[in-house]
Amino acid sequence: MDDLDRLYFEFVEILRRERPSALTEPLTVVELHEQVIPYRRVRDPVGFRSNGDYETALTRLLSGERDYLLSDRDMQEELKAGLSDFVPDIRRYRAFPGTRVWLNPEAIPPPGDIRYAPPELREQIDWLSQATGSPEEPHEPEEEAAAGLAAVDQPATGAGAGAETLARHESAPGLCPRCGVGPPETAAFCPHCGCRLSADRCRNCGAEMEPAWRFCADCGAPRARRSAGSA
Repeated sequence: MDDLDRLYFEFVEILRRERPSALTEPLTVVELHEQVIPYRRVRDPVGFRSNGDYETALTRLLSGERDYLLSDRDMQEELKAGLSDFVPDIRRYRAFPGTRVWLNPEAIPPPGDIRYAPPELREQIDWLSQATGSPEEPHEPEEEAAAGLAAVDQPATGAGAGAETLARHESAPGLCPRCGVGPPETAAFCPHCGCRLSADRCRNCGAEMEPAWRFCADCGAPRARRSAGSA
């Protein structure tokens, strides 16, 4: 986990909360670094120690490193070349203000991902192993049953307890589906991450729509766009 990963995850979280349409629509380079994730906004959440660290991570992000962002290939090659200079050119992205970039849909973490869990849980779990979902070895039914009985006898502690808590976020009643923290009973939005908690109504047929749905399950109509600040 480095500055590039943390900047990307913060970028996705901001879009989910404030500009959900931008998860699937392009942004220009200037919009991204001046409006969505300027240095002053992401310095503390990401942990940048200087503007130079920020511009280095931003250039890496715009260059397509780790396939987080898709964009014009010529621009991305130019940014990679600048980073490989003897004295890295970390401001070369400023020459491409109108170039469009968009999130790689295959890399976007789902809502409720460990990256959006409270800090006390994130510190106990390996983010990258959670994201990649390493394949598990097959188990015999008898072995699984025995493991289940042993788990009942021994309380979970440390990182195991954090992972178990995270796994219960989606199924536990009263918890935010994104960050897993329990909001006030009457809250319509999570005060910790901004996720909408109450069911919405389809503008076409009036059916209830869950917070994570983008289309109505009854008639297929798209969810009405919300103003900035909604999730």
